Amino acid sequence: MSSLRRILASRENGRRSRGPVTAAGKESSSQNALRHGLLARCVVLESESGEGFAALLQQHLDRLQPADGVELGMIEEMVAAAWRLRRAWAVEARTLDNEMAAQTADDPLDRLTASFAGLAGSQPLELLQRYETRLHRCYQRALYNLMLLRAVAGVEKPEPVGAADGVVEVAALPAGEGEQNPHI
Repeated sequence: MSSLRRILASRENGRRSRGPVTAAGKESSSQNALRHGLLARCVVLESESGEGFAALLQQHLDRLQPADGVELGMIEEMVAAAWRLRRAWAVEARTLDNEMAAQTADDPLDRLTASFAGLAGSQPLELLQRYETRLHRCYQRALYNLMLLRAVAGVEKPEPVGAADGVVEVAALPAGEGEQNPHI
């Protein structure tokens, strides 16, 4: 146990601190919210980018700014679901690519159509779709619970990056983009 004197001295020192000054100190400090990295070791596969996961987590932390460990847990749950959802998308894409490679049609859209028809109703594709649905719901539920917790606690949500007066501007697509691409 720390003595009262030590506790008070620590508080006073913390009050006078202006944060890290050197680049190395700032880099180290930027990782404070990650705490232990345990989540990355549980969610990220060896063949996946740990840096990509850390970047996704940091984006969520920057955007949602957790107030305490409870909010941080909800954000970690969201990030884990988002990461696994991206993995499911990659598996689905590879499954379709592999099936398309087995098709003989010259037109890529014909190959995709035949691949999808061949996989439709198959156990792997149905399983992937169930996983995607479950992961999406997990993300949405954690986000909803975070917002609910903040509403109950009277905490205002962070303002969207680049927002002015609560309105987020969406850049218009250049001409021709956003149209269906016939050569998927």
